[in-house]
Amino acid sequence: RILDAFSARAKRSGIRSVVMGELATELHVSISTLYDHFASKDDLVAAMVEHWCADLATHDAMIADARLPVVERVMTWAEAWSARVIQYAPAFWTDLARDHPALWARLQRDLDERKAKGAALLLPYLRPGLVPAAAFGLLDLIYTHSHDPRRCDRQGVARRDAIRTALSIWAEGALVQPPRPRRAARRPA
Repeated sequence: RILDAFSARAKRSGIRSVVMGELATELHVSISTLYDHFASKDDLVAAMVEHWCADLATHDAMIADARLPVVERVMTWAEAWSARVIQYAPAFWTDLARDHPALWARLQRDLDERKAKGAALLLPYLRPGLVPAAAFGLLDLIYTHSHDPRRCDRQGVARRDAIRTALSIWAEGALVQPPRPRRAARRPA
């Protein structure tokens, strides 16, 4: 309950905006009870980052599901990514990078590992003639910048729609789905 309430406040307004006394009041517990469960605000931030990484890991199977067409896999993963990332205010990311550099680095390492795994899974489907480093670099820019609320507001587009559109354009232009093998026709007996 403490982590959920802290996460909701931090996502909405940034980590710095969460005042532990106010959090304890919201939860109807004493400040000492709060600190019995999490020794510091830093511990809450660490638990939040660990939860974020574990949550992302649950979606890795989406892009690896070979039963689905590759573009559909990318778009399914994009839906999961966008549903999570739009919950966070820019202040959250700024506060995490500035005030918790070790946790920021941990999150970046986790994201880099996921990007590398995703690129390896998508590489066989990359359209011939494209430079893989450039194609995946562009994909990284989309993941990093398409959900910026200021940009979306200027464009009059919801963050989720901006992510979905940018990834759809990338996937449709960068990926090819190999033809499905034909089944051999049955011969009459």
